Amino acid sequence: MPITKRHIALAAVALVIGCAAGAYAAIPGSNGVVHGCRNNGSGILRVIDTGQACSSAESPLNWVQSAGYEVYRSFGFSPDVEITAVAPDDFQHVMTLSLQPGSYAVSTLVDAQKDSGDGVLVCATFTAPNFVTSAGRSAMGTGPGDSRWQTMSGTGLADFPNGGQAELKCRQRAGVTGANPRVIEADITAVRIGTITQHEDGQG
Repeated sequence: MPITKRHIALAAVALVIGCAAGAYAAIPGSNGVVHGCRNNGSGILRVIDTGQACSSAESPLNWVQSAGYEVYRSFGFSPDVEITAVAPDDFQHVMTLSLQPGSYAVSTLVDAQKDSGDGVLVCATFTAPNFVTSAGRSAMGTGPGDSRWQTMSGTGLADFPNGGQAELKCRQRAGVTGANPRVIEADITAVRIGTITQHEDGQG
């Protein structure tokens, strides 16, 4: 079949659309940040890809894409997880949530039950081997104010430059008596946010 001007025009349109789609996929970066350069003379703004730099006649200008939120959830587990670990042993794995590269507000909810005896249950969400994003501690048993069923929750911020996992772990404090507590239900929720910048309040 002979190639016509119409075929050439359609191919050109397809090439332009393909190039535009490729550029859009790289901007913003994986952490949701859009990198730009503002010309110091004309004020013209241009968007650049991750790894590119502004010229000497430009000033860098970055902003966070805010067209909605990305939410990741673990959606529980089954069956119940019996917590046998007792301090000072390592925490016991309960569940994980896999996350894409970016910065997140991570929230964790834990429902636990203890059928007999007394003790203190400690649960924490780890976002690095030695870093805890949120932690909760609850006395369980028959003491004043204690209960056989407890709910704990916590929220914290975490950076995952290369992606990773938020892992919920639990253990009991030393001196526990009776049955081991069981985690009946748990949920990890992570909302991807803009770049995390830490500021100190300067107060002692």
